Amino acid sequence: MSLGTLTVGWVLVAMLFLATARASRGPLNRPAVLVILAESMALTLLAGLWFGTAGHGGWPLVFLLVGGLAGGAERGLRSAFLRSAERFDWRGFVLDLARYVAAGAVLAWRLA
Repeated sequence: MSLGTLTVGWVLVAMLFLATARASRGPLNRPAVLVILAESMALTLLAGLWFGTAGHGGWPLVFLLVGGLAGGAERGLRSAFLRSAERFDWRGFVLDLARYVAAGAVLAWRLA
């Protein structure tokens, strides 16, 4: 797998993540954009390892599990550890899962 292929996959996933973040949260500031770029880079590198070594099968489950970890951590920490009155954000959690599986589909298309 070449660096160019990984770069194209990263750019596509970054665009997907930026678009979904902007649609759900509105305008993004510079730190938020940097975090999203780093998140998409980490996911692309994980996908490169997965498709480069483990094969093509099972990728929806891998990205569903990673999305569950990321989405659950973000929403669970906010509601549980910050002791806020808000309940767990199930809608946001499901959207995070969908975002990660969509990114996995893009990466499977580009990297596999």
